[in-house]
Amino acid sequence: MNKNVLLIGFYNEKALGVRYLANALNTKGYNAHILYFKEFNSVYPSKASERELDLLEDLINVIEPSYIGLSVMSSLYLESVYLVNNRIREKFNIPIIWGGVYPTLFPKETLKYGDYVVQGEGELALVELLNTLEDDGDPFHIRNLTLYSGNKEIIKNPLRPLTQDLDTLGYPRVGGGNIYFIHNNEISYGDPQVKGFTYELTASRGCPFACSYCSSVNLRRIYIGKGKYVRFRSVDNVMKELKEAKTAIKNLKVIHFWDEIFSDEEGWVEEFGERYKKEIGIPFKIWGHPLKVNERIIGNLVDAGLYQIVVGIQSGSVRVRKDIFHRKETQEEIINASKVLSKCKVPKVIYDFMLQHPFETLEDLKETYKLCLQLEPTFELQLHGLNFLPGTDIVDMAIDAGLLSEEELDRIMYSSIQDQYDMYWGPAAVNQLNEDSTWIALIYLTQFPRLRSKVEKLAKEAEMGNEVGTALRLQKLMKQVMRFRNLVGKARLVISGS
Repeated sequence: MNKNVLLIGFYNEKALGVRYLANALNTKGYNAHILYFKEFNSVYPSKASERELDLLEDLINVIEPSYIGLSVMSSLYLESVYLVNNRIREKFNIPIIWGGVYPTLFPKETLKYGDYVVQGEGELALVELLNTLEDDGDPFHIRNLTLYSGNKEIIKNPLRPLTQDLDTLGYPRVGGGNIYFIHNNEISYGDPQVKGFTYELTASRGCPFACSYCSSVNLRRIYIGKGKYVRFRSVDNVMKELKEAKTAIKNLKVIHFWDEIFSDEEGWVEEFGERYKKEIGIPFKIWGHPLKVNERIIGNLVDAGLYQIVVGIQSGSVRVRKDIFHRKETQEEIINASKVLSKCKVPKVIYDFMLQHPFETLEDLKETYKLCLQLEPTFELQLHGLNFLPGTDIVDMAIDAGLLSEEELDRIMYSSIQDQYDMYWGPAAVNQLNEDSTWIALIYLTQFPRLRSKVEKLAKEAEMGNEVGTALRLQKLMKQVMRFRNLVGKARLVISGS
C-alpha cells in the first residue's frame, strides 16, 4: 500500500506547520514528503512560474503520493496556491487537502479548490482523515474537517478540543530525506535548514491578545469552549528539539523562536533560562509585547542568551492603538517596557510600527513621533504599512467607517503577490511624498540618539509647515547606514556565534 504523502508549504522554506504535520504522519506510519514552494522575499516577490510548476509536476511523478496537502497560511500568495492547485488537478487524480489559517477562516471558499479542508490545528485530524480513507471508511464524521457530502452539499464538522499537552504532538525533525525546495526555476533536495545558520521553532501555541489586524483573535473565537487557547511545551521538550537541531546543523549560530508572544509563565521562564544557557548556549531571538516585559522575564532571558527582541507597538497614538488596533497598553507601559529592555541590556531591541493606513491622521503620526522620542535608547524601528488580512476585525471596521468599500478591500486583499507586498513592505507604504512622509521620516530618525537634537529641530520646522526635504534626505541616508550596520551585525553573529 502506497503511504506517500506530499505536503506543500508556500513562501517559507522552514514552514513550521508543514514540519509538524509531517512529523505526525511519519509517527503514524506514513511517508511524508515536504516541498517548500518558493522563498519568502518582500522586495522581489514572484508568483509560480511555468518552469516551477513543471518541476512540481515532475516531482509528483517521482514521489507518486496518494495525497497532497497544501498549507495556506495567508492570502498574500493565493495566486501561486491556485496555480499549484490547478496544475495538480489538471495532471493528476490525487486528493488535495487544504489546511492552514486561511482555509480555517474560509473553509467553504477553499473547498472549491480542494477535496477536503482541515480547520485549526491539523495533526490529529489529518492523520484520522488519511487513516479513514485508507480503510475505505466514512470521513464525514471527522472533527475539524469540511468536505462535500455525496450529493455535493457542504459538511462542516465541529472542531475537536485543543491539545492541552503540546508535548504529545512531538516536534519536527531536522534533516533527513524527502525534503525539496523549488525556487527561481530550480529544485534542490534536502532540508534547507541543515546548511544554514539559523533554526526556527515555537515553544507555545496561541496568542493572549486580541489585535484587530491579526488572525489570531479570529482563530481564538472558533475555539471558544475547546480548552485553554494559549499553551506551552515543557522546557524539557523544547530542549530536546534544540539539542537535535544543534547536532544536525553544524553551523548553527542563531535560534529564532516564532512564538506569537514569548512565554512569561513564572517558573517556565526561570527553568528555560537556566537550562538553555547550560545545554544550548546559542544566541536567540523572540517576539515580545509591552505588557509581557518585566525585569524577571527579560533578565533571565538575557542571561540565557537573548540577543534580539521585536516588540510590537504599532502606533504611538492612544486612539489608534485602543480604538482601532484593540491594544490595551498605555503610553506609560510602553515607555516603562523600553526602560526594562535597556536596563537589562538586550543587545538588539526592535520596535514594530504600522503606519499610513486609512484610520491614521497626521496627528496620530505626530503622536507616534513623540512616543518614539520617549523610548529608551538604543533601539531600531521597523516601519511598514497595514496589511488587511481576510477575516480580521479591522476589515469590517474599515467598511463600517466608510473608509474602504468591500469591493476595494477585496481588490487589496486578493490582488497579485507583488501588489500586496508593495502595499505592506514596499517603498510606497511609507515613503509617499506628502506631509505624512515628513513625519514618517522623523519617526524613523528617532532611533539614532546622536541625531535627536537635529531631528527635534526638524520637527519644529515641520510643525510650521517649513520642513519637507531635509528629513526625507536624512532618512534615505540613514537607511543605507542601517543596512550596513545590520549586515555587519549578521556577519559578526555568524562568525562568533555571540
